[in-house]
Amino acid sequence: MKKLILISNLFFLLASCSPKPENTISEMELLNDIFIELVGTEYYYEKLPIPPMPLEYAESKQDSLNYQIGKEKFDEAFDNPKLEKADLVIGIEPYHLNPKREFKDWDSDDSSFPRMYYKDTIHSKDFDNLLIQLIDSTKFEKGKLELDKLYERGRYIIKDLGQLEKEKKVYWNSSEYRYVASIRFSDFKINQRNDRAIFYFDFLCGSLCGSGEIIFCIKENGKWKIVDRNMLWVS
Repeated sequence: MKKLILISNLFFLLASCSPKPENTISEMELLNDIFIELVGTEYYYEKLPIPPMPLEYAESKQDSLNYQIGKEKFDEAFDNPKLEKADLVIGIEPYHLNPKREFKDWDSDDSSFPRMYYKDTIHSKDFDNLLIQLIDSTKFEKGKLELDKLYERGRYIIKDLGQLEKEKKVYWNSSEYRYVASIRFSDFKINQRNDRAIFYFDFLCGSLCGSGEIIFCIKENGKWKIVDRNMLWVS
């Protein structure tokens, strides 16, 4: 009996010490290399004022005067952007999103499929296979991003989107910080050589602000970089 308990304890010890799946490690390595490029740095600056109504719609001298005042304010803010002083918060959903609805109208029987969906200069069998895997909902691998391993955040403060939703009903309109966007990622499709990868992500920055894209990445000289972006929708 003691021998059985000893063997059982040894089994659980080895299981707890076993390395994490390679794809999990690769996901976070990839995201650390490309995250700032993916999100952009325009949010480091204060929001631009709303552009004035076009002069062609002016109906009075006051409309024309308001246009001129609004245009001067907009041009000044555009030409001389000021750094945002508030904290910049991004909410990331840690659980992978299955993006199958984004591909429901794709015709996989088309002779040019899937190469029609990314640029010619990076065409390869690896990207073909990865894209086919991405759009096939039966190949979806539900997992969880280790957000605490996202070290390359720039000026952004990363929050677990699920936790934000529990903590505050209107987290996107907080007076304590500037909420930049909510981001969700699909599972990451990475080739066996660990030098080609694709994933889908959506970026929701407001009620009428957002986009969904497929991101194509290549690893060169030990670093991942984005080589193509296929925007599937924008609002």
